[in-house]
Amino acid sequence: MINFQLPYVNLPKEFVVLLKSNVQVSSSPAPIFDIIRPNRALFQILENAFKEFNDGRGIEKVMFALGWQNFRERMASIYIFKRIYGDFPSSTDMDLVEDIKQIESRFSNHSVNNFSRLFLLGFYLKMVDLELHQREENKFLEIKIPDEIGPMLKLSQGRSEKVDWLILILMHFNSSLGEKMLLNSLAEGRNFEEIYQLLPKDSQEIMTQNLLAYGASINESEVFLTEKV
Repeated sequence: MINFQLPYVNLPKEFVVLLKSNVQVSSSPAPIFDIIRPNRALFQILENAFKEFNDGRGIEKVMFALGWQNFRERMASIYIFKRIYGDFPSSTDMDLVEDIKQIESRFSNHSVNNFSRLFLLGFYLKMVDLELHQREENKFLEIKIPDEIGPMLKLSQGRSEKVDWLILILMHFNSSLGEKMLLNSLAEGRNFEEIYQLLPKDSQEIMTQNLLAYGASINESEVFLTEKV
C-alpha cells in the first residue's frame, strides 16, 4: 500500500507559471517579467531580496546577469524562507534550495531543456515537507524520491516535458507494487493504465488523491485529460 499522502499546498502563482513555462532567456528577460511585473508586491519583494546584486540598473538586469537558473533558485529561496520564518527575507539564501537542486540534477537527463518541471516538483515537495513538519508539531517528516526511480525512468521513451508527473506516478507504483514487479511490468511494455489496474483499490484511491493534490497545487489538470505524460 502507498505509504505517503500529499496535501494541497498553496504555491505562489507567478513562480509556478514560470517553472511550467518554456523559458529561453537570450537577449532579454522581458518574458519573465511580463509574468512578474503585474504583481507589484512581488516585484518589490524581489527588488529587496536581490538588492545585493543590483548595481542601479534594476531587477531585470540583475536577472539577466545572474541567469534564469540562478535567479529561479534564489527566488525559490525567498518563498521557502517566508514559509519557515513568516516574513520575506532581505536577501536570498541558496542553502535553502540545495535539496531541490539535487532532485533536478538527479533526473535532468529525462527532462526537456528550458522547462523547470523537476525544479517545480522539488519545490512542491519541499513546501509539503515544511507544511507536514508544522502540522505534525515539529516531527521530522520528509518525502523522498526513491533511488530506484532513476532506473525506471531509463525504461521510458526519451525525455518527458512533464517529467514531474512521470516521477510521481512511478513513486506510487513502486510504493504499492515493489521495485521488482514494477520493473518487470515496464520491461514488458505495459502502459500506466495497465499497471494502475494492478494496484489494490485502496492504493488506487490514495494515488488518485495525491495526484489531484499535486495538480491543484500547481494549477494543472490537463494531465488527467490526456493519455500520455
